[in-house]
Amino acid sequence: MAKDLVERVIPAISPAYHQGTIGMIANMLSITGEEWDRGASRRIEENGRLREIFRDGAKVSKNAALNTRLIRLAESTDSDFRISALESDNCTLRATLIELHAQIEKQSGPEARRLEEIIWRELARSTERRRLSTAPF
Repeated sequence: MAKDLVERVIPAISPAYHQGTIGMIANMLSITGEEWDRGASRRIEENGRLREIFRDGAKVSKNAALNTRLIRLAESTDSDFRISALESDNCTLRATLIELHAQIEKQSGPEARRLEEIIWRELARSTERRRLSTAPF
């Protein structure tokens, strides 16, 4: 639909204001389609990666209460593949990652620095996973 709007509808209408509106709608349809296609996959990949980090984090963190949650979350799985369920799990995992990151930043030693680097790498990768193919940056 987005391609049809750009190739067929925009050239057939005027004024330029209406063309711009149709262009914006076409862009929104493209973004929606891209997210629709990758939505579950991106969240499953990220949730799995966060669980891996939590396995390492439970060995490095010196906070017993946090470690208990890290272990519980590391052992959890995505069993409901609806986007809303995956997103809910992702929000829980990401909130715990923030807590782990804050804890690790306060700790000294090579294991804490290694885990901190792993966390930063995952944060960068999660940003890349969200990148739109149509984004100019």
